[in-house]
Amino acid sequence: MSSFSYAIAGQLAKRLSRRAGVFKDIYYTAGFSEPFDAYLSRCITAYLFTAPAVTITAFVLHSLILRYPLLFSAILTFLLLIIYSLLFLAFVLYYPVYRRHARGLKIDSRIPYTISYFAALAAAGMGIEALMERIAEVEDVKEVAREFALFLTDVKVLGFDVLTALERRSRMSPSIVLSLFFAGLRDTYITVGNLYEYAAFMARRLMELKRYTLRSVLNSISMVAEAYITLMVAAPLMFVIMLAIMGMLGGTIAGFPPQLIILILLVVGIPTSAIAVLLMLDGILSRV
Repeated sequence: MSSFSYAIAGQLAKRLSRRAGVFKDIYYTAGFSEPFDAYLSRCITAYLFTAPAVTITAFVLHSLILRYPLLFSAILTFLLLIIYSLLFLAFVLYYPVYRRHARGLKIDSRIPYTISYFAALAAAGMGIEALMERIAEVEDVKEVAREFALFLTDVKVLGFDVLTALERRSRMSPSIVLSLFFAGLRDTYITVGNLYEYAAFMARRLMELKRYTLRSVLNSISMVAEAYITLMVAAPLMFVIMLAIMGMLGGTIAGFPPQLIILILLVVGIPTSAIAVLLMLDGILSRV
């Protein structure tokens, strides 16, 4: 698929890649394994194949099924094509940003423990390459292990020196915390060379920040629990009782019978509220 798409849109992808600017840096920090040109060529090829299908489907729907006039069908089809193009472009631009953000959250939630382990190994007098290799081997979270493995790739495969590799990892890491750690590690390596003192200092600070984050998460979960009780327990009971009484008295609300509103509340309102609470919990717990 990559070779096919690159053969179709490779030249255009190269020209766009030279003008991508900061978006290209975001792409490489998002953890993609394929080059940026290949990603662009794949997206361009997907658009070239899907846009005609969307256009034909929309025109057939408007002209043959809905039986709109030909000119009006063409205008609506053109508008839908513009909307589809904008949505497709938004997805192409947003997906690397989302993936980078997701990787950064995973790394930030794990990095205090990783740096603590790094400090324990540094106290034994291990060199920086051996430290990085050991972390990459034992780290459970693959996103964190990948960042340390990329340092080893820069040094052992690409031939960069340690300082350049640390600078590259600091610049290309999706996590601000890990980026600062690599930058500080580079400065420490240049100056005093005591990796243990620096790693221990960072571990203590990050553990303090982790405790603060956990307290904040607990407070947020308490607020969500109160909202859950209100939205999912108290409010439905109150509305169902009120609507049931109105139904027995023969009243209506905005012309709708209370029985219909109760049905909408049970079928739509409560499940929607439950999904909203789950999304809130997922957003809060992703910081842990």
